[in-house]
Amino acid sequence: MNTSGTRLQLIDAMRGFSLLGIIIANMLIFQYGSWGLIDIQSASFTRLDHIVNGLLEVLVVGSFMPIFALLFGFGIVKMKDSLERKQLSPYTHLSRRFLLLMLIGMVHAFFIWEGDILTYYGLFGFGLLLYLRCRPNTLLVWTSIGFGVLLLIGLVSVIIPDPGSSMAEEQYLQHMLTVYSQGSYLDILLHRNTETPLGSFPFSFVLMFLLLAMTSLLYIPMFWLGMYMAKTGVFEQANAKRSLYARGTLILLPLGLILKALPLFMPVLEWETLAVLVGGPMLAIGYVFAFAWLYVNVGERRWMNHFAAVGKLSLSNYLLQSLISTTLFYGYGFGWFGQFGVAAGTCIALAIYMLQWLLSPLYVRRYSYGPVEKLLRMWTNLSRSGQPKAAFFE
Repeated sequence: MNTSGTRLQLIDAMRGFSLLGIIIANMLIFQYGSWGLIDIQSASFTRLDHIVNGLLEVLVVGSFMPIFALLFGFGIVKMKDSLERKQLSPYTHLSRRFLLLMLIGMVHAFFIWEGDILTYYGLFGFGLLLYLRCRPNTLLVWTSIGFGVLLLIGLVSVIIPDPGSSMAEEQYLQHMLTVYSQGSYLDILLHRNTETPLGSFPFSFVLMFLLLAMTSLLYIPMFWLGMYMAKTGVFEQANAKRSLYARGTLILLPLGLILKALPLFMPVLEWETLAVLVGGPMLAIGYVFAFAWLYVNVGERRWMNHFAAVGKLSLSNYLLQSLISTTLFYGYGFGWFGQFGVAAGTCIALAIYMLQWLLSPLYVRRYSYGPVEKLLRMWTNLSRSGQPKAAFFE
């Protein structure tokens, strides 16, 4: 089996798998927004909704976007290696890539959906350029420090009581329910970009951006870990690393699940922050090892190739998930916002992903890249074909 091909196929498949968890977790935001409307709506949930919501909190929420972050760091190192083999500057090319990624994210957040993460990935990408030349052990030290900080914050938060929601926040949520379920595209656009629970535009908008940026910093250790894995060849010659993947799965999956489940089984203390900051990434790494172990054991089966096709179009599929979901739930579409429970929303998320899982292989048979991926490559390499110019001379 070709090592290089297997490695790339494995990473694509893993990225496609992560999009499954991302659409399921994001569906809660598509249905209820980012600000806790789900807590207000939970009084009307059925028993099944509560069970599904609990399972999602443990198994999905906060544990799939970190996989995306890890693969982002992994991809940066691989792109850097590819560019250097062509005697091109990785700093110039990657800087252009991150700039366009930020712009795509801003358009996504302003015009489509407030839950965008691409803006911050592009922003942090510039910072990660400082670590391109780091040795693996240095990256491992930074990763350990990053997780140590998250652990410290999580432990401190256990003894700090949750202040709860204010009357102003509840009024905002009720207004958001009306606007998002009944409003026009312009109504929702204005609400999304001018109103927050923290106050009115523009101060609250700046505050919100900084708050989300600080929240996104939680993924930096995963970026570093992905870079470390790329430099040490964790996913190269994957068949020879079955035992590594098995050990990682057996250790990290149970630990991650225990930490994620603490808020459900020990609600007396404020375990939620610790579960998100430490349990989420730990479970994510466990999923990464488990998927790698599964991949080398089942081989390139047809169903696994479907995951790889979804991953190869990951950016286009991620944005398509937003377009479909906002059309279903916002007032300018079907207006289902806040109307369904968690169980029904999860079924909708699975249906959207299944559609992508079935159609992505058909697309990649004809086209090498997704439309957004092709645009990103064209700008990164400043070529109409999307290929680095040096490749024409090889």
